[in-house]
Amino acid sequence: MTSETVEVTFLQLSWDDILFQHVLPFLTLKDCFNLRSTSKQCKEFVDSYFTIIKKVDIAVFKKFNGPAFKVLIENCFSVRHLNLTYCNWLDDKLLKPLLYNSKHLSYVNLSGCLGLTSACLQPLIVSCKDLRSLTLKNCHWVTVDSITALTFHQNNLEEVDLTSCWDLGDESLITFLQTFRRLRVLCISNIYSVTDETMFAIAYYSQYLEHLNVSGCWRIKDDGVRMVGECCHNLQSLLIKDCRYITESSLGSE
Repeated sequence: MTSETVEVTFLQLSWDDILFQHVLPFLTLKDCFNLRSTSKQCKEFVDSYFTIIKKVDIAVFKKFNGPAFKVLIENCFSVRHLNLTYCNWLDDKLLKPLLYNSKHLSYVNLSGCLGLTSACLQPLIVSCKDLRSLTLKNCHWVTVDSITALTFHQNNLEEVDLTSCWDLGDESLITFLQTFRRLRVLCISNIYSVTDETMFAIAYYSQYLEHLNVSGCWRIKDDGVRMVGECCHNLQSLLIKDCRYITESSLGSE
């Protein structure tokens, strides 16, 4: 009786049960694109994998571009974690379809994406009801209207970074705080119009707050810091760099 050796190629292994679960998760996004370019079957294979990936992080890839992003738009429907930090080639036309396709997003970071406008947030605000963490650091295009829309359609945010969103001020931030009362992390640094009115609102509405960054908000004074220290009992860190009117008297009360 003779035994025959059966050759099994890589792509003949079960895609769903073996390759997608135990092989491709160890590849970077760049590796996946390289594999995708090797053959028509590998293209089909990787595109199929993209339909189930939960995390897209292209902030670390300096050479990522619009054509590559379109591949993600066409295939990614299950993304929950999206990091596009400082992707300056990104515009609204590219981003919005991906947001429309990713209704279960819980983490979004658009920090430093200077090619976007506030219109890009519309599908995120309206459709992504699982959103928990939103980072818009150095997104100077964020408007009061976009933050107002956020309060109308979202209620589960726990971590928010609005650093240098200069269009915002006390009125819009107070409305924001009234809606999102379970915030654990809040960064509103370098929003120069912020005063103690916002700090009083934080003290009143943000009882779960653990980390607060108001660095560069130079109008804030001791009264605001003291109120936050007295009311936010879960507070673990407070960053106040370049807040010229804050003294040791209020910090000692925390």
